[in-house]
Amino acid sequence: MVAAKLFRRNCLRRCQRTLKTHGQAVGYPKVVKARGRYTKYHYRFHPFDIVGWDGYVYPWSFNINDFQPITGKLHLPPPIHQTFTGWNFVVCSFCPRALDFHPEAIVIPYNHSNVDSDEVLYYCNDKFGSRKGIEEGSITMHPLGIPHGPQPGAVERSLGHTKTEELAVMLDTFHPLWMTEDAVAIEDPDYWKSWQTR
Repeated sequence: MVAAKLFRRNCLRRCQRTLKTHGQAVGYPKVVKARGRYTKYHYRFHPFDIVGWDGYVYPWSFNINDFQPITGKLHLPPPIHQTFTGWNFVVCSFCPRALDFHPEAIVIPYNHSNVDSDEVLYYCNDKFGSRKGIEEGSITMHPLGIPHGPQPGAVERSLGHTKTEELAVMLDTFHPLWMTEDAVAIEDPDYWKSWQTR
């Protein structure tokens, strides 16, 4: 978790910076990597100071607090949290919301295996109801086919809750994800034990 704290501190430091705009027509060189080759482009104006873009890169921002999640009587699957979709991935946003309101509803996710995607979750706070030990800045990865879900005791702890304050972003990819050396360096080797009953 030390790595998660360092990651969080660095992210917060970057987020506190003011968004800079560039309106001067002084020329901006940009290097683009595509298909293993590098191409240098020279733009008269900064490429992010634009209204539209006719290529494949779309610079924009999205405030997660503007996302309005869907709620229902019974627990709804992750696609109701889907914020973006691409040809080989989806992004889901888990935001504060009212929980399932059927009198016998289990208000946290069920155990499951993703049969067609790798899943990465970035936790923006420590309020994720189905997991203990999650801190702001934690990251989990569940490869295709690996069972995961609530930890033992999470269902019982969730009973009677009517809302969640969780804030997390999930990426599901339909092509395999490969671990980088940096990712392996911050891996918690005991994470898999979090599903064991104690």
